[in-house]
Amino acid sequence: MLGGVSDRDTTPLPEDKLQRLIALAREGDQVALQRIYEQFVNRVFRVVRPMFVSEAEAEDVTQDSLLKVLTSLESYRPRPESRFSSWVLRIAYNTARRRFRRRRMVPTDPIELASVLEAESNKDEPMDMEEGIDTERRRSIVLRALWQVPEREREVISLRYGAELNASEVATITGLNPANVRKICERLRPRLREQIELLLNQQHLGETP
Repeated sequence: MLGGVSDRDTTPLPEDKLQRLIALAREGDQVALQRIYEQFVNRVFRVVRPMFVSEAEAEDVTQDSLLKVLTSLESYRPRPESRFSSWVLRIAYNTARRRFRRRRMVPTDPIELASVLEAESNKDEPMDMEEGIDTERRRSIVLRALWQVPEREREVISLRYGAELNASEVATITGLNPANVRKICERLRPRLREQIELLLNQQHLGETP
């Protein structure tokens, strides 16, 4: 049963069909358990991936998260205001946060995140991230900027741009509302951009003879 992260996206099932699968899975139906796994493996991976530099680590957390989901189906209680997917993704998010804090790892690939922030915050005046500084030092600079952001806000920006989730998806996972997610991103984009540029300039001045 189960398996790894798939390259193929699975079309999400309607909620009523998911509920029928859940009922079968609770009775020990292995096919139903496998179908639930296949429904969520890629979505869970997208949620946990930004919290880890290592893709293998993110895949491991994906497996742990889905194992918790499948072994906790008896405790799931459907509610009109909350979909099953919200329950699954919150389990994944909390599992990733616990691993993240225990291992003291860093969120997403900082160079990729910097590129997205650059594109989102100011398309007319791109940051010069390539000239005169090697990749590892650029990565270090971006990480320094990220770690100056409060943890919850750092998670929001990483999920929004590292995992490329929309504001509603980030809100579902973190328990915030979509308006707050958008406000956090709007506030942090220019702030992170300015901090990265400041650190880049300091690095350049430090190397100038």
